[in-house]
Amino acid sequence: MYKDFFGITEAPFSIVPSARFLYLSDRHREALTHLLNGLTDGGGFGLLTGEVGTGKTTVLRALIARLTQDTQVAVILNPALSAQELLASICDELGLTYPETASYKKLMDTIYQHLLSNHSDGRQTLLLIDEAQHLMPDVLEQLRLLTNLETESRKLLKVVLIGQPELQQLLQQERLRQLAQRITSRYHLLALTGQEVSEYVHYRLRAVNCLFAVFDDHATAVIAKRTQGIPRLINLVCDKAMQLAYQQSTHQVSKALMSQACDEVLSWHQPSNPALGATGRESMAYVPSSVMQHLTALTLGIAVALGGYWFAQQQAWLSSEKVALDSLVEPVSRTAQPPSEVEPQVRPNIQSEAVLLAQAIAQSRSDRDAMQTLYRLWGYETSLSQANCSTSQRLYLSCYTDSSADSGATISGLALINRPALMKMHSEEYGDYFAVLYRYSREQVELLVGGQRLAVSHAWFERHWLGDYTLLWRPPLGDKTSIRFGQRGERVEWLNQQLSTLLGEPMTSHNRFDQSVLDKLRRFQQSQNLSADGIAGPKTLMVLDAALDLPGPTLQPRES
Repeated sequence: MYKDFFGITEAPFSIVPSARFLYLSDRHREALTHLLNGLTDGGGFGLLTGEVGTGKTTVLRALIARLTQDTQVAVILNPALSAQELLASICDELGLTYPETASYKKLMDTIYQHLLSNHSDGRQTLLLIDEAQHLMPDVLEQLRLLTNLETESRKLLKVVLIGQPELQQLLQQERLRQLAQRITSRYHLLALTGQEVSEYVHYRLRAVNCLFAVFDDHATAVIAKRTQGIPRLINLVCDKAMQLAYQQSTHQVSKALMSQACDEVLSWHQPSNPALGATGRESMAYVPSSVMQHLTALTLGIAVALGGYWFAQQQAWLSSEKVALDSLVEPVSRTAQPPSEVEPQVRPNIQSEAVLLAQAIAQSRSDRDAMQTLYRLWGYETSLSQANCSTSQRLYLSCYTDSSADSGATISGLALINRPALMKMHSEEYGDYFAVLYRYSREQVELLVGGQRLAVSHAWFERHWLGDYTLLWRPPLGDKTSIRFGQRGERVEWLNQQLSTLLGEPMTSHNRFDQSVLDKLRRFQQSQNLSADGIAGPKTLMVLDAALDLPGPTLQPRES
């Protein structure tokens, strides 16, 4: 309808996936890196989850495009199948022939022989299952049995499950615990940040050689807030806005026109957010109540799932503008984006930011609330009563707490561990409260406080942090105890292999902690400014975990 008016030959915001419009945000690239890395190790399962429209299929297509020719890929797009139908579908995808009346055993034997043939030819076999939240438990168990097919050194079949957050809940069923333990790489895809929304919109316009600056900074700010950074919704509202602009014979979408497009499109997808809709006010951070309502029926005890409320909270933290608290003591931008990308540069409203800080702290008096936030960053939803360290053991995580202000803990030391942490804070004006350390860079620190995402300077953080912290991590082989000289076993073998990799030394097989392993460990500890005591205790193992770039939320986003 509007293509000729804007001088383009293709609609830039079609919701049909196209390689021409492939845009990978930092989160998409990080998810892609996780999955690609997971395919190179010995694990059997990878997991990618995300809310509807966040770009899971985009990551899936990018993954397939980056696989080498020595990988044979089978893709299942409609997983609403029985166990036997799944085996038949895998045979079809791999180009295998089988009798129409083939039994369960015949299908399994056919797949197994093909996997052995691929392995002998130096080929890897990969099964990708989209919309995996629709898989029945017995079908998931069949997938686990398929990944039992292995040689002495590697799995013959690797599986990547892609689905919506309820897939996480499905995998927490007791009868699927064996499968859950085999997931070696997992990633939850979040929506785009405000800056990424602007980049995404202009990227798609450039892809069709649009000569007009259709969306200015004010319009993209409205898009980011109203769509909560979900790419599919961005496409819908931008397409509608261009239609409205065409009808009004203007080549630029104003803020008002953008708001009208959002009202028309999003009213069909979710109720209006009172903080944004009729009033037109754009709050610094908000939790969309329409999304929160989806979680009401999902709070089953620990309900270890990434349900709607978790997603809504995440988007409020990660897609909204950050409040720069340093403006309370010196004039800086109110947001993490350059002011020119949001609004004309003005001196921050100190009073309003002080109010926002007071409101955030008022909602952060309990360490349980902050602990709940910490679990969400790892992809798990817990009730307040279960937001404690005891719960971590049920999730194959370990909880590490340092409650001594004299322990010498520093922000740079936490950056070395590179995991989000619950921090005990103090303000002379507001008293004690709790925050989650979310991001770290040389310029600033980002905290999650009472649903707000706050950007502060290192100096501000050091003044307010009491030195206590709690963090979650995933210990090697599920055992958090120290590894010491003289011990034997698979944990020692794992430690030796990882140290050899990081130090660039030849791989040797050692299941005894001898002098050679001790020397490697001390050199690693010295290189990381750790106490070179030759004991692989929790801190050393956590730093080793960070150095190996193992799955989990990080303070410093991974490079793709």
